[in-house]
Amino acid sequence: MYVDDDEDNLLVFKSYFRRFYQVSTALDAKTALEILREQHVDLVISDQRMPGMTGVELFEAIRSHFPDIIRIILTAYSDLQAVIDAINKGKIYHFAAKPWDPGELKIILDNALESYTLKLLNRRLVEENMDLLLKAERQEKANIMTQFELLKSKINPHFLFNSLNILAALIPEDPVRAVEFTNRFSKLYRGLLELHEQPIITLEQELEFAHSYLYLQKMRFSDSLHVQIDTADDPQHYCLPPFTLQILLENAIKHNVVAEKQPLYIRIEQRGDELAVANTLQLRGKDVASTGTGLAILKSRYELITPKKVELEQTGGEFIARVPLIEES
Repeated sequence: MYVDDDEDNLLVFKSYFRRFYQVSTALDAKTALEILREQHVDLVISDQRMPGMTGVELFEAIRSHFPDIIRIILTAYSDLQAVIDAINKGKIYHFAAKPWDPGELKIILDNALESYTLKLLNRRLVEENMDLLLKAERQEKANIMTQFELLKSKINPHFLFNSLNILAALIPEDPVRAVEFTNRFSKLYRGLLELHEQPIITLEQELEFAHSYLYLQKMRFSDSLHVQIDTADDPQHYCLPPFTLQILLENAIKHNVVAEKQPLYIRIEQRGDELAVANTLQLRGKDVASTGTGLAILKSRYELITPKKVELEQTGGEFIARVPLIEES
């Protein structure tokens, strides 16, 4: 669109450039703004000195309501301040002087429209890229939840099978305790099914479950198993994936000798936002039946909820597992 208070200029401009572009004209800035509200315009050329509203003032208004439109000043006056205002206030693409050369002006218009097209294309690509990123993020979250559900589904049978192994070992040793173990186990397993649906639980809930689990283990091993628990005064302030302690305790008991003459010592200690589980290292040997899934499940579950890692360390006399605690928001 070309805006000029000289009607002859409008006629000459339109008669020449209508061969190349779809051209609309306006005799003043007010008419130009009305046209812009009714039809799509990619580029506006305006004279600077016009009654009512100057070209710079028109471009300020266009910039506020139609910021994508390319703006070009075309004037016969060598007004330096107008040039400065056009650049600073109107954010013009080009400052052209009258009388204009048709060939030179067409090059300016072609370059301006090409710039406009590239700008729109770049914006569309950015928007499409953002859409793709959002879709990828949603897909990633969906994948994470799927993985999490798969990992949770492994907890129940893992705990069940290991508890049945303990029961099988207890039956020939002490049938009375085996019956009590079965009753306690059924109550504990009901609690496990309730916690199973939650991605994280409070440290207090986890400790309650661990105490119940240890009660069953003490029924089998009696004074051959010693566990010391030292945590903060406010265990509700921290969270962790359910059954974290059960997995670590189970791992310690399964792989180490637990006997009257060689008791197993386990220490659970909170150190700030970390929980350390250490046990004396007295390995049973290579004949221990193990699927190797316990610690792998634990590591995978942590990877899905926090960038902090589960750390495993074996010293000369101890095996130590350090798991992150998540502050409750």
